[in-house]
Amino acid sequence: MHHRAVGSLCLLSVLFAGCIVPKDAKPTVAMGATFATKFVHRGITLVDNPVVQPRLGIALPTSSGDTIRVDVEANMDLRNNTGGAWFPDGHAGRFSQIEAVASYQKRIGDFDLRAGVHNYNLPNGLEFANGERGATSEVFLLASTTLLDATPYVSLHYDFDEVRGGYYRAGCTEDIPLGDQWSLNLDGSLGYVSEAQASWLYGLGEAGLADLRGTIALNYKYDERTTLTASANGSAMMNSVQDRWFRDIAPQGIDDDPIWFTIAVTWVF
Repeated sequence: MHHRAVGSLCLLSVLFAGCIVPKDAKPTVAMGATFATKFVHRGITLVDNPVVQPRLGIALPTSSGDTIRVDVEANMDLRNNTGGAWFPDGHAGRFSQIEAVASYQKRIGDFDLRAGVHNYNLPNGLEFANGERGATSEVFLLASTTLLDATPYVSLHYDFDEVRGGYYRAGCTEDIPLGDQWSLNLDGSLGYVSEAQASWLYGLGEAGLADLRGTIALNYKYDERTTLTASANGSAMMNSVQDRWFRDIAPQGIDDDPIWFTIAVTWVF
């Protein structure tokens, strides 16, 4: 998305929020950072070496009880060598992906709905071997509900900007309390990708099942504002054509079944 379009979207969001947010409303601010041994996005290993991912989120309550959210997250490479990965080498200490999300969250009956616009910016997009990758944006809808002690969910993403294609995901997550300060989160999901989106994400336009992903996260609530999280994550491509393509796409290939670990801290104010 062009910078002028992004600026217009931000201005409209501010004006919209000003109309529906009570004057005495107080925002909730969440900030933090994640150290990850790899950067994996929708089944493809973008950086096969350690990264740091800072993030900032602001949530505002509306007069109807809903929530407006603005979230920004970035990925910083820690080494010049990205390993067996999609992103180009040579950018240690710099951001290689920046994401901005503006969304509206509402509860309807037993369902929690969140819809908005997700913008991706790749500062080094001119260096991709399989064609340029710059900024692009997608609209999305995330729906979840509670079933027994778990939370099944579906997410629908459509890139209306550069790609004109969709990515869809279904999964289930569960939080298991382990005492006053500890909890365990389990999350498993499966993605499906359209032909156009597969071409943009993976460099090969093969529609079908995408990544099967699982996460086990241990959370420790240090105090009312601070939470520490450690997680183990795994991903596997379900499309055999894409799976073989990953192994051949670069001189050293791309890790098609990555396993990675993270340590994160989050502060809420």
